[in-house]
Amino acid sequence: MPLEDEVLYIQSFNLSDDLKDAFRNPVSVELFNPSGMEDLDIRAVCIGYCENTDNGEKFTAAFQRFRKDQYISVKKIRLLFDNTTFMRDRRVGIIISENVDCVFQENTLIFLSYYYARQVFNLAEYYRTASDGDLDRFVGSPLFNFNGNETAFKESANRWARRKIALINDSEVLTRFSVLEIKGLARNFGIDIAVGDQKSVFPAEKEDMKVLLSFLDEEAYQGPFSKDTFVSTSKRRVVKA
Repeated sequence: MPLEDEVLYIQSFNLSDDLKDAFRNPVSVELFNPSGMEDLDIRAVCIGYCENTDNGEKFTAAFQRFRKDQYISVKKIRLLFDNTTFMRDRRVGIIISENVDCVFQENTLIFLSYYYARQVFNLAEYYRTASDGDLDRFVGSPLFNFNGNETAFKESANRWARRKIALINDSEVLTRFSVLEIKGLARNFGIDIAVGDQKSVFPAEKEDMKVLLSFLDEEAYQGPFSKDTFVSTSKRRVVKA
């Protein structure tokens, strides 16, 4: 997290064409008309506009991540006071809080928390890659047993692996959870982590290594029908009504 008088930002951030079109001409956006709360799948809410300048277009927008407690569900009894009595309201709805999680201005995305901002946008390509020091910190974690392959792992770590390791280190998941807790959680997603001498045995196979790193960064899941384990390409919360 930045200090009180600091912010985080990504310059030359690529705002999607869909968002640009919506800000250029809001009435062109498809009407939102859910039949019930089970149809709602909202990742974020936003407000923005497009300004035509001598140098082209200028977009300004603010975004707020959407949480499940912001749904107003018809499954609950919701009473609104009207005149002298309470009336039941059966409409679906959402609540928008007073804070924003990121702002887009002058082609720059500005935010205070990377954790919250990545729930609005896929920021993986913008995140730093792990330094050699980060790799040493990861390999030196008391949770892992590399069976003497520490040097080989560090030498083979590509850009994708380094980015994952940076995210895992920064999330502090390796200090907040024990070996047995991680093994138990992994089992729920069809991932088997071998444990020896109270340490997780780090896999030597490339695909197994990729699955483990994705799981530690919360980007691995189990298919509900096949029960196979898959690696996600972007982190997105599943909102339950």
